[in-house]
Amino acid sequence: MKKIIALSLAFAIIGFSVSAQQTREAKSHKKGAAMQQGQQKEMIKDLNLSDAQKAQFKANREANKAKMEALNQQDNLSVKEMRERKAALMQEQKAQMENLLTAEQKATVAARKTSMDGKRKNMDDHRGAAMKEKLGLSNEQAAKLKALNEANHAKIKAIQANASLSMEQKKAQTKAVKDAAKTERQNILTAEQLKKMKAMKKDGKGNIKGRKDTK
Repeated sequence: MKKIIALSLAFAIIGFSVSAQQTREAKSHKKGAAMQQGQQKEMIKDLNLSDAQKAQFKANREANKAKMEALNQQDNLSVKEMRERKAALMQEQKAQMENLLTAEQKATVAARKTSMDGKRKNMDDHRGAAMKEKLGLSNEQAAKLKALNEANHAKIKAIQANASLSMEQKKAQTKAVKDAAKTERQNILTAEQLKKMKAMKKDGKGNIKGRKDTK
């Protein structure tokens, strides 16, 4: 039970955001999820929640779960109304969490988010440099791909944070963003570079992590 509460609290604190990194394959997605879960556990430990805070969070969580279940039973609502009410409930949950934490704990959460964003950026920069070398990208191509990746990350992050969307809608919109990005990359890269990228992905080298260099 404590583990469930701790993990649920972690998701509530970070605004029900998915992860810090975009993943393109199921294997890398699972690895990224495991890494994020570890970071969330560390954040919970850093917050040093009191017993009273844990008890209040549990009570809020159960009450909000009941509200969401009751809302899902309302068949008379339109799709738009359902989205709006779910979004309002998510905002209510966020406000409850903010009221539950002390100023010091809020600062800890903010610092953790900044740290995670910095690590993601460093990994993205290293991956971009490695990709530039392997594909023989020009400075202009590298800059365009970097801007494209950053824009896509922001779009996907916004989609996942949109409480008014269902899981299926999030999947569909995320896929649309990735499909559009794929088309845009085809306009940036040459035929030979696209061929190299396809080969890299096929043999498992397309998702360059730079494990040793980023430690």
